[in-house]
Amino acid sequence: MAKNEIVIRGAREHNLQDVSVTLPKNKLIVMTGVSGSGKSSLAFDTLYAEGQRRYIESLSTYARQFMGQLPKPNVDMVSGLAPCIAIQQKVTGRNPRSTVGTITEIYDYLRILYARVGQGYCYVSGLPIRAQTSDQIIDTLLTYPPKTELQILAPLVQQQKGEFRDLFEDLRKRGYLQARTDGEFHSLNEPPTLRKNFKHTVDLVIGQVTVGQDGRTQFAEAVEAALKLGNGRLIGIVTEPKSASVERLFSAQYSCPESGMSYEPPSPQLFSFNSPIGMCPDCNGLGERFDFEVDKIVTEPGKSISRGAIPLIGSFGKIGKSKKNRYRGAARLVEVQLGLTDGSILKTAWKKLPEEAQKLMLYGLGELEFYSGSTYGRRYIGHYGKFSGFIGEL
Repeated sequence: MAKNEIVIRGAREHNLQDVSVTLPKNKLIVMTGVSGSGKSSLAFDTLYAEGQRRYIESLSTYARQFMGQLPKPNVDMVSGLAPCIAIQQKVTGRNPRSTVGTITEIYDYLRILYARVGQGYCYVSGLPIRAQTSDQIIDTLLTYPPKTELQILAPLVQQQKGEFRDLFEDLRKRGYLQARTDGEFHSLNEPPTLRKNFKHTVDLVIGQVTVGQDGRTQFAEAVEAALKLGNGRLIGIVTEPKSASVERLFSAQYSCPESGMSYEPPSPQLFSFNSPIGMCPDCNGLGERFDFEVDKIVTEPGKSISRGAIPLIGSFGKIGKSKKNRYRGAARLVEVQLGLTDGSILKTAWKKLPEEAQKLMLYGLGELEFYSGSTYGRRYIGHYGKFSGFIGEL
């Protein structure tokens, strides 16, 4: 008999009359037929019952006394059978987060297995990820160009519910001045009021060092303090000369020895599509997403943006001053990035704009900030901001 087959010989359960059948493994099999033809008798009362019976028999006598014993089905032989799962069909509702794995709770055990036994590999070098020392982290920080500013943070709370008033007060009493909560920096003398039943992330600002100006001792003090408070992890906000800030995670527990890349140590939440830590940021763990069709948004490609190429945004004659200035500021930044003529983004017909310019105006500028301002009477108010794109605003 082949190892990739389930063989049934002489099944006589209920209305089955000496049925023999061979079923391939790892295939989707549909048992269909008129009512009373024996579909359930073969699937549930023979296959499932025998699989469960064999599984229970493999357990200890002590464990078996707490489990219901299924009777042996009326069949001559069943071979190639693995432990079985039977799931009741429900057609009244559809939850995209409900799967065979979650219903049977196998998913929970798999998450623990991957988190505790799995071996991670660096996506840059392909080498296994392992622990690194604080000296190796310091060496990595010192490789940045001179005058690079490094803000060192210790991650304290990651996606946990609570108000954390006691934490902020304790940190303030210990002499720390600043923290970052949910991405926003604030003084510990004036901590934010957090909603108790919402998940929050709190990072403590340890200090700031500059490559080429501060010595190895200052780097070591900041790194050691961050690793101690951050349970072996630290966050470095790296600002190289004439470059935007980049955030990097460093770990004394989980990092690549060649590339220096650090990663979060694997946890069961990392393998859960229901957790913000593990879910896909694009579809939020649902496996599908809703998006806009560009052709149905830009319905007047022969017009410029200011003339109404995107009716949902409106022409510049119909939108407010503040929004108009924001679009002008974002367009100027795109023109600088792509080397285009000043004012061309908003005045050129959409279909004549470079594809990259169209993409940036539709989907945003990421972390890049632009400057815009408006005059109100005798007052001029200007500020820096980020542009999420026309689609992001819709």
